[in-house]
Amino acid sequence: MRRSRQQGFTLLEVIVAMSIFGVFLYIVFSLTSDMRGWEKRLPVNFMRNPQVMSVVARMRRDVMDLHPPTNDQIYVKEFQGYENGAKTLIVQAQFPDKGGLKTIVWDLSQPGVAKRIVWNVGNIESEWTARGLPEEFSSNAEFDAVKFAGRHYAVRLIAKDADGKIAIDQIMQPRAYQ
Repeated sequence: MRRSRQQGFTLLEVIVAMSIFGVFLYIVFSLTSDMRGWEKRLPVNFMRNPQVMSVVARMRRDVMDLHPPTNDQIYVKEFQGYENGAKTLIVQAQFPDKGGLKTIVWDLSQPGVAKRIVWNVGNIESEWTARGLPEEFSSNAEFDAVKFAGRHYAVRLIAKDADGKIAIDQIMQPRAYQ
């Protein structure tokens, strides 16, 4: 009488499978630890993030296209519930060819979000929101005003990474109009 052989894996097959799995885990662990090491050594480069690039580019265009009044006052202290400060930039500009006086508000007060709202004579003309920004950008970004001799005030945007190192330091100057 023949005995039927039981179904299953031999001890040798189990050991080979576990050793292959162990080599795979070692490779994954070493690659992950190398990646974490490089991540700690290199600072955050916000300008490689497409959302941050689009926010900074649009902000630069807004500031460069400002046509400041003769009294050199392009900043507004408060407008429609927004107050000019480190997280909010409010500027007014004259656009005679595009409908007159416009007020542009940049709001970075919400984590991960940048809002741009344009008012034309008290009515919202356009609203643009960038979402998915790195948390460090929106929570550590600040506006400041810079005065250069013989020029209009400029807007300075400073953003720091999680370690407090400066990741963005942009000075945006309105064009000189004659």
